[in-house]
Amino acid sequence: MRISRIFTAAELRAETVIELNDGIAKYVRDVLRLTVGHSIIVFNGDGNDYPGELVDVQKKTVRVQLQQAQTSDTESALQLHLLQPLCAGDKFDLCLQKATELGVTQITPFISSRVNVNLPANRLEKKMAHWQGVIQSACEQSGRAKLPQLNQPIPFQQALLNCPTDNLKLIASPTANRVHSPTRPVPSISCLIGPEGGFSPDEVTLAEQHGFQSIKMGPRILRLETAVISLLSLLQAQHGDLNHCI
Repeated sequence: MRISRIFTAAELRAETVIELNDGIAKYVRDVLRLTVGHSIIVFNGDGNDYPGELVDVQKKTVRVQLQQAQTSDTESALQLHLLQPLCAGDKFDLCLQKATELGVTQITPFISSRVNVNLPANRLEKKMAHWQGVIQSACEQSGRAKLPQLNQPIPFQQALLNCPTDNLKLIASPTANRVHSPTRPVPSISCLIGPEGGFSPDEVTLAEQHGFQSIKMGPRILRLETAVISLLSLLQAQHGDLNHCI
């Protein structure tokens, strides 16, 4: 039987008892239906898992006896920065979820000329909290003990400027004349994926001026969420997870 993993923002220390309050307690009790004596794994993003046992399950409070911390081995050696456009709610959530499962270390949403999503400033804080929850849930499911860094949405040009100069930089473009075929693994990659309407020619040129190499994902034009999954899987296989598993 698989042991459930639960994220908490609280400080965790081995061999102590912690309380999981409010929504987390309700989830453990009513959704997972765990009771006193059940094993559970708690993590807070510090890179460790904290196995524990439920010692008290109440309506609003769940208490866990933590055991020794265990260093997680689920992180890729590849530092992978995904730059992707804002898009409609469910689709953006899906991209965040799959990017987290596929081991990205940083996600930067951007706004380009063909992004048709308007996010007022007064809604940004609520959206960021929701997106952080999507990432936390994806880490719970996938076994990751470190949360990817989620940056606030920024204009396309600013996103280009924020990429480290020593990264391998790739921009997915259906008009590119080559696919990505590296000769050796690299430690860090920034990858750009465009909106449903694609990048404008000027945006592709601007990205190339900032050191991005245009690559194509094959002969077909992919939806945004398909492109995210496909490109991240390809890069992890070539530079990250495949080497990790050998």
